[in-house]
Amino acid sequence: MGIKMDRKKYNKTIYIIITLNIIFLAAFPVIIFIITKNLPAAAISGTGMLLLCILSYALYRTDDKYISGIVIQLSELMDVLLYVNGREIFPDNEDTVLSKLQNKVIKLSKILKNRSIQEEQEHENIKKLVSDISHQLKTPIANLKMYSNFLADTKLPPEQQQEYIDIIRLSAERLNFLSENIIKVSRLESGIIQLKMRKQSLNDTILKAVKDIYTKAQQKNIEIQYNEKDKIELKHDRNWTAEAIFNLLDNAVKYGNAGNTIYMSVRRLGMFAEISVRDENNIIPYEERNNVFMRFYRGKNSNRQEGLGVGLYLAREIIVKQGGYINLRASGNGNIFTIMLYIDTL
Repeated sequence: MGIKMDRKKYNKTIYIIITLNIIFLAAFPVIIFIITKNLPAAAISGTGMLLLCILSYALYRTDDKYISGIVIQLSELMDVLLYVNGREIFPDNEDTVLSKLQNKVIKLSKILKNRSIQEEQEHENIKKLVSDISHQLKTPIANLKMYSNFLADTKLPPEQQQEYIDIIRLSAERLNFLSENIIKVSRLESGIIQLKMRKQSLNDTILKAVKDIYTKAQQKNIEIQYNEKDKIELKHDRNWTAEAIFNLLDNAVKYGNAGNTIYMSVRRLGMFAEISVRDENNIIPYEERNNVFMRFYRGKNSNRQEGLGVGLYLAREIIVKQGGYINLRASGNGNIFTIMLYIDTL
């Protein structure tokens, strides 16, 4: 309503000016004639005033059309912002105020579009996460309910009671393991945990991971051979990097058989440090090699082993956040997981 009223006031002002011009146009030749008593001079002055009025009106109409055109184009530019389509209205090769305004509007529309896509993706990720967590929680919770009810029967023989207690303990450990890893993943993804990057020995970090997995490997009669080809110092977070390496070793131990050997090495490779973990387990099929790093993914051959499918995912997230990457390839009789970390020489 405010815009319409301003337009009416503007038009009213223009009409008043035109009316005054017409009155002045009519009066000016008369005044000239009265003063000079010269009819040709009065006629010439009247003609000049008429031409001046016509020119003024033509300029007014041109200006009105130009402003209307600008308003229409600005309206279309607002549509670019509303519908986030990034379409150009004004020529971008002109150094004008409107072109600059257009560039800012298009930039803003792109930012809004990217944010919308990110929010959509985050929403889908949350939905998937909730679905994955509920799926993982279902079995251990069901076991806890069922076997705790069984234990309520006082007539159960001691052997069966112990069996049910073991199942309940295993389910509780599984829930604890799941919750710990979910907390690690969520804290790392949300940025609550900031990686403490400082220049330190990568070799010591690897040894920390090896020590943590050693007892579990020994219990399964799996040997770990560690080949330290180079001494390397680089910027990294010791605890989180050790966690990533441990997860690779844990994966190799978990799916390994008694008598297997895990071959581990570290070396300098150009501007990168390479940490290699080679196992003697079943070769992961080519079509599954990208999927194994997905959250809660478990391969076709992993159904007989306890696991939640977060270890490799967490390992990749830790390494990627430090500017590195992990890849997987098949070896002659197993799989090779390789961590690559950038060595900052400055």
